[in-house]
Amino acid sequence: MRTNKKYILFFAVIIILGFTGWKVFGKKTFSQNRGVYDSKINYVSGGKDKSADNFIYTVKEQLDQNGDNAILYVKLGSAYIQKARETFDPNYYSSAEDALEKAIKMDSKNTDAMSLLASVYLSRHDFKGALDLGNKALSIDPFNAYTYTILVDAQNELGMYDEAVASAQKMVDMKPNLSAYSRISYIRELHGDINGAIDAMKMAVDAGAPRTENIAWVKVQLANLYYNNGEVDKAEHYYESSTDDIIDYIHGLGGLAKISLYKKDYNKAIKLYGEAIKQSAIPEYLIALGDIYTITGQTDKANEQYDKVKFALTMLKNKGIETDLELAIFNADHNKNMDASIERVEQAFKDGSKSVKTYHAYAWLNYKKGDYKKAEENILQALRLGSKDPLMMFHAGKIFEKNGEIEKSNEYISKAILINPHYQILYSGS
Repeated sequence: MRTNKKYILFFAVIIILGFTGWKVFGKKTFSQNRGVYDSKINYVSGGKDKSADNFIYTVKEQLDQNGDNAILYVKLGSAYIQKARETFDPNYYSSAEDALEKAIKMDSKNTDAMSLLASVYLSRHDFKGALDLGNKALSIDPFNAYTYTILVDAQNELGMYDEAVASAQKMVDMKPNLSAYSRISYIRELHGDINGAIDAMKMAVDAGAPRTENIAWVKVQLANLYYNNGEVDKAEHYYESSTDDIIDYIHGLGGLAKISLYKKDYNKAIKLYGEAIKQSAIPEYLIALGDIYTITGQTDKANEQYDKVKFALTMLKNKGIETDLELAIFNADHNKNMDASIERVEQAFKDGSKSVKTYHAYAWLNYKKGDYKKAEENILQALRLGSKDPLMMFHAGKIFEKNGEIEKSNEYISKAILINPHYQILYSGS
């Protein structure tokens, strides 16, 4: 009973790269960019021997000697963002925000600081705030490719999919790199073009610096795409490769646990999820571990993990990470606090979200409350881009079943359980 994330429209927008071209939707027609990814301010993270700590320490020393240097505060903010990624500790986002706000106070037109601060807003799920700040940065410097990555992410999360395509086109036109390719991949995935998404994510892998957190992350995303495409062996290869880049990489461990679950090696899956959770109590992995205990009939242990989920989501929210949508789907899956969850999702609509994820959450809450007609109206909105997200397809199948559309229901459910055969057990009481 997990939440998934992803993707967008099939029309060709041609990008000129010298004498070659790229389409946001379509196959690649040019040589792959193999340049090293950097985070706009020349900070590249490494493994345990080259962590963000070293960079933070160095920049702080420089600030002791030159405390009114906005560029140094931008570098410090970027390093704190990377530290948050490496440790999964959202407190570092507050440190990043403080450093970046100081940079903006010193230089009100520092678009690097604005864009990085907007990325902090994205991490906290303040998508509207990120979009507004990103647009402000672009009004000052319309040729900053990194700022377009902010716009793409915020627009996707708000359901502004046509606008996200346009922003992605500008982004990849200016600077085709890991950041650009990974977002093109996500756009294609949203629109159900899994093969196209795989092509773009493979380019992101090729464009990244070896043995960094960023490259480990894109390998996991590529593995997820292969998994959802039924190519389990390839998925396992890239999950393993991510743990070669970063020893015991948490998302790599989570991916390998998912493979073990698929193979019905429950003990190994439990072990791997446990190792991941020891690093950080990420709700996704707590839920997954609870699901395995449910599948294997260990109800008390399952409930123990599910109890930890709400605590983890609450802690994240207290640290500035908005978790209402994730909590809403979790509550719907477990028949908890559904009226409050419906209010949260409806507030997301009022705040301007038109994303497929918001419609998905609303549809499943409608279903669990017995309003099957409204559930179908909303799941159709969630499916409007052609997403092949297995959980969304399974939920859609259950909703169509309640509305008497048996053939359609069987189609969606059969596709979903090819990817995750355990849905039937997990949702047997739904």
